[in-house]
Amino acid sequence: MASTIGGTPLEHAAQVVESKQQADRKFPVISELLHASSSSEYEGAIPAEWQVVTKQRAVALPDALFEQYDLLECRCFMGLFPEIGRAWITVDHRLFLWNYEDETDFYSFEGQEQIIVSVALVKPRSGVFVEAVTHVLVVATPLEVFLLGVGHRGGARGGEVTLYATQISVAADGVAMTCIAGAHDGRVFMGGNDGGLYEFEYRASDGWLTKRARKVNLTASVASYFVPTFLAGRRDTPALAMAVDDARRLLYVLLQDASIRVYWLGAQGDEFVLVHHHRTVGSAAALLCPQFNEGSEAAPFEIASLHVIPLSESRTLGLVAVTGGGSRLYFSTVQRAQRFYDNAARATADRPEVFEVVHVRLAPDAQPGAATRAALMPRALRVHAAFYGGGTALMAHAWSEDHDAVVGAAPACAQILGRVARQPRASLVELAAAPRVEGRTWAIAELSSGARALNDLATVSATPTRTFAVLTNAGVTVLEQQRPVDMLRALIGQPAVADAQLREFIAAYGLDETCAMCFTLLCADDAAQHSGGMHVLGAARRVLFELGGVPHFAEAPAFPTAATADATGSERIELSGRHNGLAQYLARVLQPIWARAAISAATNDGTRVRVAIATPELVEVQDRLRRLQRFVGSNQRFVPDQLNQMPVQPANSTRPPADATRCWQAESTSLGALYELLVHAVEAISFLCLLADFNLPAISAAMPAEQRQILADITFGRLVCGERAACKELILALIGSQLRQNVSIDSLSDVLSKRCSSLFSVADVALYKALEALHVAGETGEGAETAELARDALALLTGIAGSLSVGQLRDVCASFEALGQHSAVATLALACAKQSDPTDSALSFWGDGAPAGDARETVYRKRMDCYRCVLNMLDKRGASAFEPRVLQQLPRDDALFQFVLFDWLLEHGQSAQLFHMHEPLVEQYLLVEPRTPEKGDMLWHFYVHAAQYGKAALVQRELACSRDMELSLPQRIEFLSLAISNAKVAVDMVRGRGSHGPRMAPELSIEEEVDELGALLRDTEDQLEIAQVQLDIQQQLRSRGGHETPARALDERLYTVTELYDKFAEPLRLWDAVLLIFKASNHDDRSMVEEIWNAIVRTVLDDEHRTGLMAVSSKVSQLGRRLYPSAAAFPLDLLVTVLLDLAHERPTEYTPGFVADTLLQSRVPHYAAFEALRNIYKRVDMANTVAREIAALTTMWIDARGGSGDSQNMPVMDVDAALSLYIVNATLGNNIELKAELQRVQDRLRQVY
Repeated sequence: MASTIGGTPLEHAAQVVESKQQADRKFPVISELLHASSSSEYEGAIPAEWQVVTKQRAVALPDALFEQYDLLECRCFMGLFPEIGRAWITVDHRLFLWNYEDETDFYSFEGQEQIIVSVALVKPRSGVFVEAVTHVLVVATPLEVFLLGVGHRGGARGGEVTLYATQISVAADGVAMTCIAGAHDGRVFMGGNDGGLYEFEYRASDGWLTKRARKVNLTASVASYFVPTFLAGRRDTPALAMAVDDARRLLYVLLQDASIRVYWLGAQGDEFVLVHHHRTVGSAAALLCPQFNEGSEAAPFEIASLHVIPLSESRTLGLVAVTGGGSRLYFSTVQRAQRFYDNAARATADRPEVFEVVHVRLAPDAQPGAATRAALMPRALRVHAAFYGGGTALMAHAWSEDHDAVVGAAPACAQILGRVARQPRASLVELAAAPRVEGRTWAIAELSSGARALNDLATVSATPTRTFAVLTNAGVTVLEQQRPVDMLRALIGQPAVADAQLREFIAAYGLDETCAMCFTLLCADDAAQHSGGMHVLGAARRVLFELGGVPHFAEAPAFPTAATADATGSERIELSGRHNGLAQYLARVLQPIWARAAISAATNDGTRVRVAIATPELVEVQDRLRRLQRFVGSNQRFVPDQLNQMPVQPANSTRPPADATRCWQAESTSLGALYELLVHAVEAISFLCLLADFNLPAISAAMPAEQRQILADITFGRLVCGERAACKELILALIGSQLRQNVSIDSLSDVLSKRCSSLFSVADVALYKALEALHVAGETGEGAETAELARDALALLTGIAGSLSVGQLRDVCASFEALGQHSAVATLALACAKQSDPTDSALSFWGDGAPAGDARETVYRKRMDCYRCVLNMLDKRGASAFEPRVLQQLPRDDALFQFVLFDWLLEHGQSAQLFHMHEPLVEQYLLVEPRTPEKGDMLWHFYVHAAQYGKAALVQRELACSRDMELSLPQRIEFLSLAISNAKVAVDMVRGRGSHGPRMAPELSIEEEVDELGALLRDTEDQLEIAQVQLDIQQQLRSRGGHETPARALDERLYTVTELYDKFAEPLRLWDAVLLIFKASNHDDRSMVEEIWNAIVRTVLDDEHRTGLMAVSSKVSQLGRRLYPSAAAFPLDLLVTVLLDLAHERPTEYTPGFVADTLLQSRVPHYAAFEALRNIYKRVDMANTVAREIAALTTMWIDARGGSGDSQNMPVMDVDAALSLYIVNATLGNNIELKAELQRVQDRLRQVY
């Protein structure tokens, strides 16, 4: 095993354990080993003289029973009931139940007079018998079949058996039942010598139309009930044996002609349907295996017995038939296409579609090259009794008249694993043996119970786990199946064992597995160690520490590939067999519980949880772990030092000593991790047992639902390695349960400290003492004693605050609140937050805007949960929580908490409280991202409150120009207006106060700061002018209708003049806006401006709802008031020309003064209007109209004299000269009316001036 340590040491150890368990699970199932049509490979054991099946002891029949059996005139039958630890013997009408464990104890039943022909032990039907009846004994005679209740209480030496008379029987009608079998649901099937198959149906009592018990012929036709027996004709072939497959709902029946019938019992187990009858079993076997030569005219083909292969062992193979010649025929009810992969086949009780022989396993014989086995193994077997289960076959062969040879065969696991490593699919290889037993064999049965693993290397028991009873007419011989660890114990238990034998064993099973076997022997219980002897333990230690290998760098392959290269590019370290053996043994000890749910839901609604593994299972695993812990702790020879004699590196190594040191460091690190896992596993089991003793379902009812959900279905492996927090929550719940019952927790704390020290730390002790103090304070009531207890609890908790979980903190804070200790809540919660994040990484995470996926987010969330405890407390206090004295009492040394507190105040509409808080923190809080309109608004108010008007102006302008805040355009304009006002105030303050008042930029000189503020003011004013154009565009769009989308877009941000023109004004033909843009940008394009003004005028004139020139005058003056004096957007000469042209176009609507009044309404000064009109007078076609407009303008000026400031700037002499010129021209043109009007105005002008 290579050293690839990653993650924490405990995680590495867990990975090692799981990889070892995964390797054990990769051992092929029996169907994968039998993938070919036949096989016949057997090998000898190592050491060669050792046998895979050996005799443990022989128990002779009691003399009284032997005398009965030896009577020649008696009819005698025998069998085994391993379920109750008894052998049964019938002698004529008498039934004996012999306790072969106690040797001399037997029970005799002589309650009837008929010869007993068959006996079977079956499961009872539900609801028929009392609870004391665990089994039912079916006894068949030629006249009747009756039931006896059997009560079995397990115990030493076979336990106790009691028989109960049931008064349940049916008539046999002269049919001798040759075989009986029972299903797990209580159905009883019988095979008669008449060839019929029967079912013994019984119930608790008689019905109205049915009897309590009846015999049903399952194979008879309806017509047979009406035909007399002597006319019935040929009978069916009688049955020899039956086997029930409860999982697949099948009944296999072996007939005397060696054919096999398969009956389907239905999906619910209440049917009986013949689905297959295989009549040519021998021929089918011969087709699969040409070497199969059983069956001839002289010696017909025979089948000795049938054996069901449970679903737990194979999903595709369902039955094994042991032939008279010792071969095994494997049958399947799964179609060929589904048999390729055992795991892919469905475990189903559906009606089978096929029943066929799929593999022939030839009998073990004396093959060439196996001299030792050849001397022990008969060449041709004659099997008359057999057993098969868990991959092991035992077959009784008549060796002589007085002795049988029990031929045993079991998988050779080491050889199979070696082949699996070399090739994709390995074939079955078995070890064979043939111990002899005295007498003729009647039955063979397995005595051991429980799961039977095909891989006998994966064991942690130091004693044989599989034992078998062979019943002969001489007694019972108990056989043991020897595992590799048993063979190793026998090998090293010899007085003198040669190193060559040990090395042969290591070569056969591998150094890792050999060391794992040594751990199995060294960590056995006291009884197993005593039976093995100290010599075996000493030899196992020698093998482990002297032959266990050393860690070394893995040899580089001759032709390296990507698959053999280390991921890091460095050399891999192969750890020693001693290390790997320890890991293998530890993995196998933990295997029964590692992946199982340690805690699961106890109720359907999940309101309670329970310990999901039975306490006896946990204790059994823990005992093995503790023995391993003691051994590892008392043997410090795993890593070499100056005291022990372990080799430091391989003898043939040429590497420098430093390389050996690196290898041993890697091994030491991994061993330490495995030992840590071992200790944690022991403590986790103690913890689970403690929870079971203290009634976990009741305790869990008070836990939060989310905590119960985390605990539900948590595996033992996760509990050991990854869910330490969950364990602490359970301990807290356990302590809470004790406190609620007013029980002192001192004794419980002692138990936890001794049994679960890694789960129960010094901090936990302080926590639980604090909890007890709070509980006592709650019972005491108000007063000084309560306050003192609360202070003591707070002192204990403050020191360990960083180790508190969020759930624990909430519970403790709730206790303080109940006592009215609100300040303690804040102190403890903030201490927990601070100790959980000593580097203040959460604050930097908050300051960076809480980026997603950041590693600091976890600790940030933990601190937020701590702060939530304080805020919840404040919420419960209502309006009093907002009082300044309450807020001032909160700790102020945690900046992040202050920011959270500010958020809480804003959420509750208490923004004004911020202006009374810690100023630097308030400013930092309002400046940090994300910037919201609310925080921005508060920030500039904060600056105004602090008389920092320059900063307020900057914030207001930023708000107005922001793109990520949802502000309306009017709001943005308002912020710009406020910014201008504050900037002006800031300029005045800096100039007036100098360096003595608040400064926007203290690092600058007064002049520099004034310049900065001036630039800010100018830029903001320009921005405001553009923003007002943007608002005008928005208003025009909304007034038009149908342009809501672009109108909303104008709210999103402030646009530049170019953007406003390109995106809105020009495409949407918003001429007013275009002119405003020209003014703002001072863009001079005479021709375009002329086109725009003409378009505006024509639009007004085309509107039927407006009144001609009056409407034009109103529109022009409206725009003029906003555009003048911009020569780019409002050129006076162009406007005068346009207006005069309109006057000529619409003479009927024209009245003198139309142009002059329009200009004056546009806020054009009188003198500017006069100059514009006088310049146009040169056009002959407009001279008279211009003269009239100047006359009107002069009159308006005279009337307004003194009322308007600009009227004082009128050039009187120029006006008088112009009027004189116009009078002359009117005289020459003979325009008497115009002349008179001009003279009247001139006279009035001269009167005034």
